Amino acid sequence: MCILCGEMISTLHWSELNFKEEKHELSVGEEQKERLRIRLKKVKILNEILEFYGLKLKEWQNSKYILSNKKGRDIIVNDLGDLWIKASELEKKSFDVLDENLLHFLRAKHG
Repeated sequence: MCILCGEMISTLHWSELNFKEEKHELSVGEEQKERLRIRLKKVKILNEILEFYGLKLKEWQNSKYILSNKKGRDIIVNDLGDLWIKASELEKKSFDVLDENLLHFLRAKHG
């Protein structure tokens, strides 16, 4: 159970699964370290996209994420399937991840 939010952490969203393994459950030790490493890598990639919208994602306790805007508001994101829903809640607008302006922004940033 998460100490801060009181939710049980027993299931994983499909985006959190390691498809190289047959078992899909939370574990401790080295597997948790690898899971955190992968989550941090995903956060880095997502922040490249979220920067366009003035948002920032942080990994939180190897179970959830925190999405922040430039106004100082934060919202807990349960999993990556929840990200764009929470971004819309936070910013009070919808997002199009295939927006031409976003794609131009990413191309300009990465060549």
